[in-house]
Amino acid sequence: MRKRISDWIEQYRCMDWAVLYLRLFTGGMMLFHNIGKIQNYNEIINSYPSLLYINSAAVFVVVTVVEVLLSVLIIMGLWVRMSAFLMSLGILLAFAWGGFGAGELEFTWLGVYVFLIVSGGGLYAFDAALTPPDGKKQRIEQ
Repeated sequence: MRKRISDWIEQYRCMDWAVLYLRLFTGGMMLFHNIGKIQNYNEIINSYPSLLYINSAAVFVVVTVVEVLLSVLIIMGLWVRMSAFLMSLGILLAFAWGGFGAGELEFTWLGVYVFLIVSGGGLYAFDAALTPPDGKKQRIEQ
């Protein structure tokens, strides 16, 4: 029985490596995307909407800072599900604002973020190191 359990665990160990790769790749690509946005600030600033008396430059700064922070959290493996959920909400808001003619690339990003929402950070994430092995929060007894 013990041999079968260890075989089962070893069988799915490669999935944790795949989730690690996807996290690092996704977070890194989103960071490079934001570097490109910052470098082309003058060309793309007018494409951002003005919301609730907030000009497009402020919306650009808020969106860029949030995307960078969420990307770093995904790379580190902290709150991966919540970060991926917020990124997918941002993509859905972009669809709502610009219509579904936004492109295939956004659908690809949405699929990656949905995968991260389902899978979580995996074994090689800071969340896994902070959570006890049995999945329950430990109670500090005095």
